Amino acid sequence: MPTRSMVRSVLLAAAMLACVGGCQRVLFNPDEPYNQYDRYDRLRDGFSPKELPDEYGVPQPALRARLSPDS
Repeated sequence: MPTRSMVRSVLLAAAMLACVGGCQRVLFNPDEPYNQYDRYDRLRDGFSPKELPDEYGVPQPALRARLSPDS
């Protein structure tokens, strides 16, 4: 039968492993394109922003800039 100190040490080791397992690199780099369309926009030097601030400074989706055929 395990003693209390043995159970306590196993729980402490499990908690330490859980903390160490959470330290890893970021899955997606914010500087890299997320899909093929972002990559295409960057290659043709026509990257359009996803959000633009309105007259009050609140970010709004830039639908007009992203959906216009000449940009």
